[in-house]
Amino acid sequence: MLSAEKIKAHLCSDLKNVSINVVEKTDSTNSVVKKVGNKEKEWYTLVALSQTAGRGRLGKSFFSPCNTGVYFSILLKPEIEIEDFVMITTGAAVAVTRALEKNGVVEPKIKWVNDIFIDDKKVCGILAESVINSESRKIEYAVLGIGINLTEPESGFPEELRSIAGAALKNSAPDIKERFISEFMNEFYEIYKNPDRRGFMAEYREKCFVLGREIEVITADGTRKGKAISIDEKAHLQVAFADGSTEFISSGEISIKI
Repeated sequence: MLSAEKIKAHLCSDLKNVSINVVEKTDSTNSVVKKVGNKEKEWYTLVALSQTAGRGRLGKSFFSPCNTGVYFSILLKPEIEIEDFVMITTGAAVAVTRALEKNGVVEPKIKWVNDIFIDDKKVCGILAESVINSESRKIEYAVLGIGINLTEPESGFPEELRSIAGAALKNSAPDIKERFISEFMNEFYEIYKNPDRRGFMAEYREKCFVLGREIEVITADGTRKGKAISIDEKAHLQVAFADGSTEFISSGEISIKI
């Protein structure tokens, strides 16, 4: 089992008293934390060694085996407008890359909006969800979920994932899971406590490997080919489409043409 005390031992002073609950298995850490959002204090964190129903963006499942990765969700109560919620996701992406770098990983990259890649393979997914007050239309609370493959499963990834999934580390190390969680929480806290939460966007753009690449934008309306041009201060991706039009997109999925 992971140790909540070892995680806390490396947290910054402002986070020393947060509540951290470690379990061996759960269905989805995000789902569990969403259910207790009104009861727990901000920064309550649920950590699991495996998930039976891990979730990703756009309703996708997230492969969450035991012994190789770590899966955790943090309760947040941000005082931000709904349209700025993407700052939580992009800030988390930068925090993941910083935490990996502090644990010896060289040049982790971000795929817009919030996937982390190493050597052209996805090693980490981020899922941020908000609960909106029906009367005020304000964010009541949010849940930030991180799922990361720190090492490769002993028998390898399932056949359908082998070409796209990777691991952050070649070999495991003592307390690596606790150290990654604490480093992530420290780095994300530095971003989160900044009132405008936009100071990290230059770093986000620098680490985002889609800029200048030919891509396909996948939405409910279909697929469009284009080229990723830039990312603005609200994390919208500017795309020059093959038909000559240029748009800033705020949601959807992209694939990168090899």
